[in-house]
Amino acid sequence: MLNNWFYSHPTWEVLLVVCTTMVLVALGGLYVFHRQVNWEVREKDTTMVGLSYALAGGIYAIVISFVAVGVYESMDKATAIATTEANSLSGLAFDSAGLPAALGARVRGDVDAYVDIVTKKEWPSQQAYRMDDSNFEEGWLRLRHISLDLANFEPATMGETTVKLEMVRDIDDLFSARRARLLAAGEHLPDAVWEMMLFGLVMVLAYVCLFGPHSYRMHMAVTGLTAFTIGLVFVFIISVDYPFRGDLSVDDDAYLSVKSIAASAFGHGAEPATGGAHEQN
Repeated sequence: MLNNWFYSHPTWEVLLVVCTTMVLVALGGLYVFHRQVNWEVREKDTTMVGLSYALAGGIYAIVISFVAVGVYESMDKATAIATTEANSLSGLAFDSAGLPAALGARVRGDVDAYVDIVTKKEWPSQQAYRMDDSNFEEGWLRLRHISLDLANFEPATMGETTVKLEMVRDIDDLFSARRARLLAAGEHLPDAVWEMMLFGLVMVLAYVCLFGPHSYRMHMAVTGLTAFTIGLVFVFIISVDYPFRGDLSVDDDAYLSVKSIAASAFGHGAEPATGGAHEQN
């Protein structure tokens, strides 16, 4: 339920809610602790608390940094996977110019239909995290149809043989990229990692409360800023944790580009501007 809210609202709203909540909870905890333990008592042990806080806070900073870098790398890999899938589609569309006219038109039609399936049906399913196999079966069927057409095609010339070999490689790459995309769309941080980060957050804020500064207002400012800073990192991790969800998710522009370029090159039965050469989108 909470996940759905995070990824159905703009990032700035998530930032506002998460950071505000963290700051208010931290300041509320400080207020209660300040009322229970006099600052003069805490001041006597500020040096010891500072040394312990530096060690614990440093470890927490390293851990949360590794998590942030990890989810960003996963996001980057998901983008590369989507680009690879789109490039394979582009190769199929343009290499189809070397096939007999009827078969080439059929392959291009399947590629066009596959792009529609991915962008209009699968992308919304990924963004809503509806990863049931039934939501993606149509795409697999379309790819199998292209693969079967190529398998049944018997080349009559050396040129057609070369084209078939190239397209078979493209369809193999396409199957692999699609499988990798669906796996990437289902990946996210385990609950245990989030529990660890939340426990670390509580620990860091507890250490901040243990300090005994003369100014309560200054103590509030330091506590609030600490909670706000950690909140910013949390929002970043949330935003890129699911590669295909939210404002910062992988988009479908690469697929739409394949469709628009292929339509321009093959529109109204025209020959492709490249003469059927293999292109990368």
